[in-house]
Amino acid sequence: MKKIAVPRRIIVTLALLTLILVALDLMVHHHAEVSFLPHFGLYHLISLGSGIIFIALARTLVPLLSRKEDYYDR
Repeated sequence: MKKIAVPRRIIVTLALLTLILVALDLMVHHHAEVSFLPHFGLYHLISLGSGIIFIALARTLVPLLSRKEDYYDR
């Protein structure tokens, strides 16, 4: 798989945005009605887990669905 060059400015901006959103989320009181949700950081772990699953799914599906560059020229 090709490495994609990401500008440092984008990485820093996304990291700062993530830290700001996590800090704001810690200030909000969540009214959870199920017993397993009130644990600290569980919403973040659920988001991280789903992101990892989507990345793994994409890495699996891209080779299966991609075509050669001249596929439509034939």
